Amino acid sequence: MPSIVVAARVPPYVHARLTERAAERGTSLAAVAAEALAAAVGDREDLGPRTDGPLVAAVLRALEGVDADDPCAQVQRELCLLLARIVDRREPGYLAAIRPLGKALDNALPARTDPLLGALFSGLL
Repeated sequence: MPSIVVAARVPPYVHARLTERAAERGTSLAAVAAEALAAAVGDREDLGPRTDGPLVAAVLRALEGVDADDPCAQVQRELCLLLARIVDRREPGYLAAIRPLGKALDNALPARTDPLLGALFSGLL
């Protein structure tokens, strides 16, 4: 996508917050600032696809072995991914999605084996 350079002066606390978000997401300060500006002036559809974060990646890894032929297992998988994306992206209501995500994971995976998933999830509760 073509882009145009924009320069802006911001207070130190805004710069600090943008830098913090960039570090959390593992992206550049410029990418976070561009996303914030686009969100302020554009529609959600104009922002393009959002990338998945570490929680979604851990859930995907944990659910790799879900039976593709079992419709119930596939529903559980999609529910887990939906809830993980809500939590990962801190969408409205993400705090309320944490407990249902844990229950959905328990239903999909009777024994959680991914240590990264366990660490990420335990940090949320």
